Amino acid sequence: MTTAVRSIAADLKLYTAQAHEDAEHSYFMSHLMEGELNKDAFIALQEQSWFFYRALEEAVEAVRESGRCIEFLDPRLNRSAALEHDLNVLHGSTQWHDTVHALPATKNYVAALEEIRDNKDAPRLIAHHYVRYLGDLSGGQAIGRMMQRHYGVDPEAVSFYDFAEIGKLKPYKDLYREKLDGLAEEFSEEEIEILLAEAARAFGFNHRVFAELEKN
Repeated sequence: MTTAVRSIAADLKLYTAQAHEDAEHSYFMSHLMEGELNKDAFIALQEQSWFFYRALEEAVEAVRESGRCIEFLDPRLNRSAALEHDLNVLHGSTQWHDTVHALPATKNYVAALEEIRDNKDAPRLIAHHYVRYLGDLSGGQAIGRMMQRHYGVDPEAVSFYDFAEIGKLKPYKDLYREKLDGLAEEFSEEEIEILLAEAARAFGFNHRVFAELEKN
């Protein structure tokens, strides 16, 4: 009798469904996408994103150097350089570096990613990688369009959402999910369970950042 191969991609979607919905339908994100906030709210979101994308990329590099998940960790997904470019355009200079600060929720998010980096923790890294990058390739694609439509954001300031380097998004996302499933051969059952739990936790980090942005 053949043992069924576990689909990590399917498990992730199921396991994170509620946490994903909570983050996506937070007051801040829903009102931002509906055009009920302002351009400054979008800038604030990108500023906080700059902190945790840098931390995520450092964690990716640490795990890659450890020799794990090498085929999965595509450097073309890196977003921090694009975020920096966009923020330069949004602020009209590079001086925002001197004044931007991480919110408490962002600091907690970054600390979790730094712990993953320091421990070269592949399962937890993949969880955050999935939440951030597959989200950017999916629903995140609408954000750049909505920011231009609602708030007149300069097209030059939404390069974060441009993944032209990887080609058509649908085939890439399909391949991403296939590679996720392929990790079932590399990860133990315990590591897969850690991955699933960390993905839900990652959505929680995002939700708390959105909640603090709402207050600010």
